[in-house]
Amino acid sequence: MTQPVPSPELAQIIEEASGLEPESLTPDAKLTELGISSLAMIEVAVRIEDTFGVRLDDETVFSLPTVGELDAHIEAHRT
Repeated sequence: MTQPVPSPELAQIIEEASGLEPESLTPDAKLTELGISSLAMIEVAVRIEDTFGVRLDDETVFSLPTVGELDAHIEAHRT
């Protein structure tokens, strides 16, 4: 069984972009399959920078396809 996303803040950002409940997000969930458009992913990147102090350029944000990979990147680069 997959564990929930460890970061409640990231779960909230993704929930607001996708309309899904944070509790339903799993680390292996693909962001595109959650209904997050390319434009919404840019907004997610802005919110991540505002919330965590981690800047995600366009190339990076689209190279992290799952919730878990995005969360791990944030944790590794948090200020």
